[in-house]
Amino acid sequence: MRQGFIEVAGNRYDLTHMRGPSFELAIAATPRYPALMLRIEVEFTSHCVSFGPKEGEALDFDTLGHERLILDHRDVPRAFCFDRYRWSLSLPEQVRTLDGHYCNFTGQGNWLVIRAIDDQGVAVDYEIYFRLRRHDDNTLRMVIESAYVRTPGSPGPGIPHDRKGRIRFQVMAAKVARGEPLRDPSHQHRR
Repeated sequence: MRQGFIEVAGNRYDLTHMRGPSFELAIAATPRYPALMLRIEVEFTSHCVSFGPKEGEALDFDTLGHERLILDHRDVPRAFCFDRYRWSLSLPEQVRTLDGHYCNFTGQGNWLVIRAIDDQGVAVDYEIYFRLRRHDDNTLRMVIESAYVRTPGSPGPGIPHDRKGRIRFQVMAAKVARGEPLRDPSHQHRR
């Protein structure tokens, strides 16, 4: 990721689209809070363009090709994924347009946005997992941990059916900027 490209089988795949984009997010005033203008600084991990081994297995780079080896931020071997790479080209623009979208609680301390996008006329679930943290007074840091099209029938959260477990991105950003906790309303306990 730092070098800005990867070469696989003689082809160079540009990764500069994943280098620290940022965008402005306007939060409208409410009766309780004044308007707010936030800067969102975005970081992408290598998981947006690579896949890891299935649980209990290892990746076979003799079969996959050693040039596809990517070490993630924890030095775990992963393989460059042509499909994830292709979808990653749209990630910066998708992230910039999150302001009107809902994000889903995953229960893992991160958020999931599912977008039905495709270039072939087929509906797919493109899942974007991220964390959002306050950086300073008017800046938030967003780390896109992973993004991929979920294969039908594969395990994972999939499309949430409980609309209570979601929050609008603008509401989430405003709460994070104000230092307020984010609570999953679908997991509220009765006393």
